[in-house]
Amino acid sequence: MKILKIESHPYELKFNTAFKTAKSNYKYRTGAIIKMYIDDLIGLGEVAPLSGFHDESLLECYYGLEAINQTISNIGNITSNELFDIFKLHAKEKPSLLFGLQTALLDILSQKRKVPLNKYLNNDCLDWVELNGVHTIHNPNENFNIIKVKLGYNNIHDDIEMMNQISSSYKSNVQFRIDVNGQLDLVKAIRFCKSMEQFNIEYIEQPLPPKEFEDLSELRMHTEIPIAVDESLTNIEAAQQIIDAQAADIFVIKPMVIGDYHDIKDIINLANANDIRCIITNMLDGAINRMASIHIASANNINNACGLSIDNLFESDFYKTPDIINGKISIPENIGLGLND
Repeated sequence: MKILKIESHPYELKFNTAFKTAKSNYKYRTGAIIKMYIDDLIGLGEVAPLSGFHDESLLECYYGLEAINQTISNIGNITSNELFDIFKLHAKEKPSLLFGLQTALLDILSQKRKVPLNKYLNNDCLDWVELNGVHTIHNPNENFNIIKVKLGYNNIHDDIEMMNQISSSYKSNVQFRIDVNGQLDLVKAIRFCKSMEQFNIEYIEQPLPPKEFEDLSELRMHTEIPIAVDESLTNIEAAQQIIDAQAADIFVIKPMVIGDYHDIKDIINLANANDIRCIITNMLDGAINRMASIHIASANNINNACGLSIDNLFESDFYKTPDIINGKISIPENIGLGLND
């Protein structure tokens, strides 16, 4: 096949309302749309490193993309495997760029085969993916079975009061995922988890800083609530370290942090072999990365509710992902990523 060029188109998306986490208060999301031109097809990807979560900057991603464009200029015919190798050579240390490039190429490859991306990755895939709602973004009438709540930036008494108010507004069968973004130390985390046991909590996500695997393991012995890791899970090596330390019950996988589609699958397989549940989520990204993550969840048969429901986060987006109905999203039969303007 003949690769013609790879373009990057910077964007800035404004949040409908500022999105608050334990680390930051986001008003805008910046990144770039990747457009890859191969033969007569266009593949879409998204590069959106998030400050505080990614080690690379958007500027570093632009430099990496420039090096790739220089490599492929006037290259003539090339195989998809050769392109994947070039991307990994220049973007191995820039996972958000690597993910955007691989997404764009896989978009084209699935278009060539005339199948949706999830079926290109695995023909035996899910037709729909269950999602969790997000407190402050969704309301009880939207019928999510699981709601994610950001806590950890108040004192414990305020967090308990907030959970009392939140849980009383939902049906009794609704479960909650508590995301702390690594803001606690071990002593505070034990106290926090004990205080949350009175509520219907599915798991507590990243209660301790990313590298504190031994303390995460200790915490698991002091609470009945399952512990999930997010920021701790950066690559396959980290996944193995977490398993060796018995530091988590759930892996929250952000594809744009891992970067490589094969590595994402390997982490999921490793988790399955060790009785660790997997969740696919994203990083407040635009529609392209959200849709790619939905395809990944489907292709890898993720039966747990995934964190991919924030489709109304921005005042406007470049593409529209499928509608969420009763906490589920169906994957369209459109070929490739299947995005609509």
